Amino acid sequence: MGNLTKRELLSHVMKLHVIIELINTENCYDKIVKFFQITSELQDRSEEIMKLLPPIEGINFCGWKSAKRKQSENSRMRAEIKLDGLLREINKAGRDSFGHNRTKPGEDVTKDNVYFGDVWGIGTFSIRTFEEECKNDTFVQTHIRNQITRFVKSYEDIFNANWLMFWIH
Repeated sequence: MGNLTKRELLSHVMKLHVIIELINTENCYDKIVKFFQITSELQDRSEEIMKLLPPIEGINFCGWKSAKRKQSENSRMRAEIKLDGLLREINKAGRDSFGHNRTKPGEDVTKDNVYFGDVWGIGTFSIRTFEEECKNDTFVQTHIRNQITRFVKSYEDIFNANWLMFWIH
């Protein structure tokens, strides 16, 4: 895996956006795993993401800044704010030993290490447990599938690739 490029970052964000658009209560077990696979990789590469900030160009001489320098600094500041916000959300949607995605850096995300539950008296279990051992329990399936779908949909505005597309060009 080489250094992350702006286009690769855009590709990852667009994949997250597609997952968010396509998730429903029927496909949520597979989609949540894919969602966490992408956010985990981005979380692992957060230092590379910050290196994508545009360089500051132009002249800074004795407190006087050229127009190009001011424009360059403003552009970098806007990109930094956007990337910082994106990374904050990736970390929120990323790994947590007590959260939904209980993987370690570099570990594959599977249905065995993604956890949901703790709603309506339903305990916290892996997606695999809900999918296989609770498959005939309509109450559990309805609430867990809705919980997963709502969780992913909550990132709809955040993982919107529109702002990133303008930054790349």
